[in-house]
Amino acid sequence: MAQPIYPEDAIPWVGLFFTINAASLTLIAIAMKLPVDLNTDMSVSKTIGIIFFIVMLGNSLPSLGLMGDTELLTNMVAFGILIITITVNVWIQYATANGLIIYVLPMIMLICSLPWPFSIALTIPASRKILQHRYKELHRLASNPQDINFSNKRLIRHVKKYWMMAETGNPQFAVACSPISSAFGVLCLCFACSLVYIFLFIYGWNYLLHNDEEFPLIHKSEIISDYKWSMKLIVIMQSVGTMVGSIAPILRCLTSISHFDLSKKWTKNHLNVFRVEKYWTQILHLWKRNHVGSGIPGRHSKKLLHIFKNMILNFFIAVQIMIVVICKTICLIPRSFLILFSCWCYICKSLMKRFRQKPNVSNSNVIPDTEENTGYVLQTEAEAKLSKKILRKSFNSITRILHQSEEKEPMNLLKLLKKSTGFNGVLEFDNDQVPPLHPEEIQNCWSLVAVTLTAIALSLPNIENGHAKRLLASMSEGIEFVRHIEESLNTNGELVNARKAARHVWTDVDVYCTWLQMDLQKKACKGETSQKILEWLGDEAVNTVIQFKRSKDGIPDHSLRNFIAANSMYRISQTILLHCNEQENWPTDEELFEFISTIIADLMCACFTNLPRVIILRCHADAIEKREESIRTAALLLGKSKKIMEILEARKLPNLDMNSMAYIDMWHALPKSLISACYFSYACRIQPTSSTSCESIEITIV
Repeated sequence: MAQPIYPEDAIPWVGLFFTINAASLTLIAIAMKLPVDLNTDMSVSKTIGIIFFIVMLGNSLPSLGLMGDTELLTNMVAFGILIITITVNVWIQYATANGLIIYVLPMIMLICSLPWPFSIALTIPASRKILQHRYKELHRLASNPQDINFSNKRLIRHVKKYWMMAETGNPQFAVACSPISSAFGVLCLCFACSLVYIFLFIYGWNYLLHNDEEFPLIHKSEIISDYKWSMKLIVIMQSVGTMVGSIAPILRCLTSISHFDLSKKWTKNHLNVFRVEKYWTQILHLWKRNHVGSGIPGRHSKKLLHIFKNMILNFFIAVQIMIVVICKTICLIPRSFLILFSCWCYICKSLMKRFRQKPNVSNSNVIPDTEENTGYVLQTEAEAKLSKKILRKSFNSITRILHQSEEKEPMNLLKLLKKSTGFNGVLEFDNDQVPPLHPEEIQNCWSLVAVTLTAIALSLPNIENGHAKRLLASMSEGIEFVRHIEESLNTNGELVNARKAARHVWTDVDVYCTWLQMDLQKKACKGETSQKILEWLGDEAVNTVIQFKRSKDGIPDHSLRNFIAANSMYRISQTILLHCNEQENWPTDEELFEFISTIIADLMCACFTNLPRVIILRCHADAIEKREESIRTAALLLGKSKKIMEILEARKLPNLDMNSMAYIDMWHALPKSLISACYFSYACRIQPTSSTSCESIEITIV
């Protein structure tokens, strides 16, 4: 029921809530069994149940922010039916009570706060449109680069821009910072303080522990009712639930009031409780303009219906304005304290400056970020500006994510990439002299080729166990980056099937050391040579393709995956056989393992040239619900790939456009002369300013 909270969030209390759905509504109905029971007299225990219900209303507000229009309408209708049922039953009991103030005040608060969730729900569509429109405008301003750039600082700046847009453009953030949410926080504070005062200072805990017959919150008639001993448990549980549940609304209230930068204009606007922003009534005015009754005959009937509809909507507009004014009036209490406290702090700082001048160096690297990215803050109110404290928290959170992900750098993968001195592997993994098994050309994807090469390397005999384990560990780290790249860039149907086949094969290779349920170590254990093993893998691949052709009608998904994997295994194993046969002497098993490892490293390097583009694409998400998770993924990917970027930054790239660089077949189609010109120079990495020396050094694999 609870939205997951990330500890890095700048304002974590915005995300602490329970969702309004069928499960939560059922639990609310169960919790309200005692207050709606007409067979027991009105008592303080029922009043605590009503207070507990109001606290639950306050905790449910942020969940409305990420609901779509249909989901929002459905849930609010169900929520409204439940609220009406509870209110009617409770009102009947209050009407027959003795009129004690302890009963009347919670009832008044209940009646006043019941329309508040519906008032917030009416603003959600308008708020989403405003935030979405401003996000698109800023997205156009933060134009995506049209070239491959491995600069870590440039990517970090890009990620921070979108992080700020995702954090502040979340509708849950707008709901949590609204006057209604703050008003719920004030009510919850009053309820929590009242219960603490009742339990600790009036009755004391000794009644709860020792004096069962004089438990003050339970009427004698309730002791002899059907609830019996469970009455005390219900009261204690709901009282504790009220105090614990009040924490999140109270902290949301304090956060929302202090998250704006204080200024004369802000203070004037927010002290003016009669200033109601347009988005509060925008949806109601839209309904007024909509034409209804097209199926009703007669002009007079249509006119009456139109007048009746406008009268109802005008009433709800007035109610909406009244709710906003009441909530803003309630919010004046904490806002006044905030303004007074800010003035007191300003006076103290002014006095201290007269005695000493202390330079502020603690946030010297954060302030430029806040000033640079202030324009990427999304708010429903254009005039409102976030305080520097909240901006610093937001940038500290993204900086923390980046630093933590940098500490999780893929060490095994980096060791593998150091074996690569160019991109020759994109040509060497497949030889055009190998005859095709299928008339239709099968497209390759990065992960399938890398996984197939790994399977072949693990099947070789006389290889130290440590070398095989290190290759598996490197592939486990590398395949994570490859999948991000393929999911972002390789989206056509045929490549999706190839990715599924690669995922299926990699699970078998990594966990069971098998390929299509065949033990990769079987032939090596029997003393077979590497040549025999390569021929065996090719023959098994041919058999799989033949079986697929015979059962082409009504082929299941796993047969298609096996066919794609077998086609890749056939071509790669035959290519390696051709390469070995072209040598003067057949290479040793260790040399062949090293050759395959180098091809994998070259493939990984070629694939990772797409990382900057993928990180930039991951920063942006059209759906508001996925935006924050997407930018978090981009930040984690950027932090983990920092060392990879440094390796690629010192490498010359082929003359290939950005879209083509995402596909391994486009790399494979490049001329060998063009690929051979792309090499890695260690001198270039050590002395990046010496461009002439970089061009004169070339390292090749013989």
